Amino acid sequence: MRQSTYDERLILKDVSIDRLLDNGDSSPRLQQIDFELSPGEWVNIAGVNGSGKSSLARLLAGLTIEGVQGTWSRGFAGNGPSPYVMQQPDAQLFAETPREEIRFALEWRGMPPHEIMLRTEEILTFTGLSAIGDIPWNRLSGGQRQLAAVAAASAGETSLIVFDEATSMLDEQSMVLVQGLAKKLHQRGTAIVWVTQRLQEMTSTARVVAMLGGSIVFDGKGEEFLYGSEEQVGQGPTPCQTVGLRLPYLSALALELGRLGKLKRPYPETKEEWDQALARIEAVPR
Repeated sequence: MRQSTYDERLILKDVSIDRLLDNGDSSPRLQQIDFELSPGEWVNIAGVNGSGKSSLARLLAGLTIEGVQGTWSRGFAGNGPSPYVMQQPDAQLFAETPREEIRFALEWRGMPPHEIMLRTEEILTFTGLSAIGDIPWNRLSGGQRQLAAVAAASAGETSLIVFDEATSMLDEQSMVLVQGLAKKLHQRGTAIVWVTQRLQEMTSTARVVAMLGGSIVFDGKGEEFLYGSEEQVGQGPTPCQTVGLRLPYLSALALELGRLGKLKRPYPETKEEWDQALARIEAVPR
């Protein structure tokens, strides 16, 4: 294994990781991965369980080094590990309250003591947690605890945060709050790696990297991932279906209406766009 010289982008080139099996054999966890991430970029990583997406996410966060073969540079992300937000917030909370958790994160990152108190309050305000900053975890919802985990992860003005299915265990309201905080961090210039099986979280213009069997099998825009290329309409499974994921209901509806010639791309995404599209369909004489 070899680490390349510094480059502003985070780069993996021909990277593989083997998994040691109980019988002494090995199987590929990641195989021949080529991947680049630019500063401030948002990338969605999709795939079924066991596809390798979490292995890739941990590698991008700098949490997996041993056994890596190939060439890589973490570029703008630096040499140290990046914050990594998991499905279960309780597995990564160490203090007693959100305020203490953020202070702990700042101390761990080596911030001078005189700055920690001021920075803690800024983060609580930025993340909307000021009102519950001193409430213990057992009195907070799963979504509130996950928000606190994200707040602590972002405490050091990090250049990259990895979310590994961070909303998969949350209800709709909590999911929206965590997504909203991730978007605020992204607007502030933080690069986001968003691992998910919830395809409704993706927009048509977002970058999607899809994995299957430890390999990257798609790297492109969300629209093409969900619906295939313009030439592919009605010609077999889309990239999303190829990797074993089910289209969200509205995406499946759009694809079917497109195949019937009743809807043209770009397909609607928002409620307003759907209302307009369905109204046009209804207005067409039968």
